Amino acid sequence: MNGLRRSALAICLAAAAWAAGCATPGPMIDPAFAARAYTPLRIAVLQPDVFVVLDQVGDNDPVASAALGQAVTGQTVQAINQALRSRGYDVDLSARWDGIVAPDGSLLVNRDEMGWLANGILQFANSPEGGGAGPMTQPAFIAPEVAAHVGWATQSDALLYVNVKGVSVSSGKRAAEVLAAVFIVVIIAAIILAIAASGKNNNGSSSGLGRGAGMRGQPVMRGTPPATGGARLPSTSGFRGTPPGAGGPIVAPRGRGYAPPIGGGPRRVYGGGGPHVGIGVGVIIPLDGPVYTHDGTVSHEDDTFAGDQLYVSMTLVSAQDGRVLWHQRQSLDLDAQSPADLDRMVH
Repeated sequence: MNGLRRSALAICLAAAAWAAGCATPGPMIDPAFAARAYTPLRIAVLQPDVFVVLDQVGDNDPVASAALGQAVTGQTVQAINQALRSRGYDVDLSARWDGIVAPDGSLLVNRDEMGWLANGILQFANSPEGGGAGPMTQPAFIAPEVAAHVGWATQSDALLYVNVKGVSVSSGKRAAEVLAAVFIVVIIAAIILAIAASGKNNNGSSSGLGRGAGMRGQPVMRGTPPATGGARLPSTSGFRGTPPGAGGPIVAPRGRGYAPPIGGGPRRVYGGGGPHVGIGVGVIIPLDGPVYTHDGTVSHEDDTFAGDQLYVSMTLVSAQDGRVLWHQRQSLDLDAQSPADLDRMVH
């Protein structure tokens, strides 16, 4: 009994250590934003970048993956809109990757600037600094001029960017995985019975099993193109205000309070120096890793026994100076086909 108690205690301690190691780290947060010395009032939600793979039996259908990506995009925007409004923020959903257009049809922000902003955010998110947690000891800035331009065009004082990549197992592959698992269990049971029977026939002589080849199939790398042609995001409000004069500065609305001054100390600026058109085009990144892309694609290792997984990066940027106010990237054991799981992802 004492041995059983010691074993149970060891199992409990191991489980507690595992849970502590798997605890979700807190987000990176600007100290002024954490202290509410500066609080945005209106947030422009940029169109999410979504790269999801529908893992099927045999070759994956890119059309089915693209359709799933469109559904995830729409559901993510809806969940973000509801979550922000429930926290008292005003929300603008007019920003698209092909540009921001005024009610009269004039182009306020072009697609190159939108891509420049997304790639600047990803430069930060993919950097070692983007994997931190807790209060930010050194401020980071994302393309300050472009952030202010997008803030002016959407009349927002902060910008939220979300990047989602992941894999969702189809019902057909789930059934195949169950059958494969049952088959393996039956084979193992048959081997054990055969060994037991052989031992009896040999008057108790023992026999062993060698190291056999695994049942796992060879992984196949498949790049899945990002979802295209998704549903247009609704705009909750039109453009307000008068564009600045020729050569004048573009000023975004200011939130409540004041962010700390930039000062003369060290600071990192991501995405500066002008538009970077086409960055990431043709680049294939691994799905299960800390790197995200805006205009590339992802690769998926098609394991025999796969599971659902979502990798999410969220970044909140001040439109006043491009300062990163809040950032987090997480790996979540959630299913992209489940609206409830997508809502959990956002919250």
